[in-house]
Amino acid sequence: MNYGQRGGYRSRRRRQQRMIKTIILSFIVVAILVGTVVLLLALKGRSERAKEEELSGNTETSSVSTDAPETEPDESKFITLSLSEEDMHRGDLILVNAGNPYLFSEKTELKDLYSGRKKYDNGARAFQVSTTDLKLSEEVLDKLNALTEAFYEASGERGLLVKSAYRSYEEQKEILDYRIERDGEEEALKKVALPGESEHHTGRAFDMSVYKDGVNTYIQDEPDYLPVYEDAHKYGFILRYPEDKVAITGIDYESWHFRYVGVPHAYYMYTEGLCLEEYILLLAEEYKYDGTHLLIDCDDGNRYEVYYVPAPGSGKTDVIIPADCEYEVSGNNVDGFIVTAKIG
Repeated sequence: MNYGQRGGYRSRRRRQQRMIKTIILSFIVVAILVGTVVLLLALKGRSERAKEEELSGNTETSSVSTDAPETEPDESKFITLSLSEEDMHRGDLILVNAGNPYLFSEKTELKDLYSGRKKYDNGARAFQVSTTDLKLSEEVLDKLNALTEAFYEASGERGLLVKSAYRSYEEQKEILDYRIERDGEEEALKKVALPGESEHHTGRAFDMSVYKDGVNTYIQDEPDYLPVYEDAHKYGFILRYPEDKVAITGIDYESWHFRYVGVPHAYYMYTEGLCLEEYILLLAEEYKYDGTHLLIDCDDGNRYEVYYVPAPGSGKTDVIIPADCEYEVSGNNVDGFIVTAKIG
């Protein structure tokens, strides 16, 4: 074969390859068109059958439907309380400080500490009082009795001394005036709250130290009395002004000032190292009613569910709580309510 014959052969071969490719491409295009037509006809038939079923009354659908309405909550499992603005300033968890004064319209039943202490057969008392006119709310007195009795029975020590409890506005003013005269205003305000801004107004706070051998000392300076700090939360008490929270509370460290807030809250604050200001803020920011709730498991085996309900600013606040369980609702004296439900 010469070079001219070779060139003609190659040319014919290329033409044949192009024809084969064209034929294959044509078959592919035809197949796609046929498939599309078949699919369209099938969809049209399905749509027409669906219309016929609808007209004939056949409404059977899939068990899963994105259009199905959400299940309504079982109202029998909840109750709703309609609480007033004044209610927001009542309860065991009210925050009383420089920015949130106490609302004196709250009616707290006060009990006398001197006569309300438990008396043992040997004449001993679980704690002493500095004067006979000290008062606390009835519930707080009961818990104080329980705390000091447990300590006395475990240690045999009965030197715990309650020096101050409920204070009126006038009593707080007298104390502050005296401290200002003695120490100067700047120093006095580090340790004594302004009238109206003291926790002692609530009947839920008291000052307790140790009195033995004729000497008054602090609990933290008496090794035998340190278990009081370790056990206070089990009875609903917190050390209100810890040494490491001065920048938050605005009050210097007070190793003697106890506040009743209730068992689950005291337990959580003690174990997590929070002061009351931090706890109130934590609930408001992270544990709202319509979000995640705080679950607290205490050493006594009880479980509590805690959540915050914001107040609207004026008018009533609807607070929804679980039915068929023990519960408490407290205002926070700031902007809402805190629900505590015992669920286990």
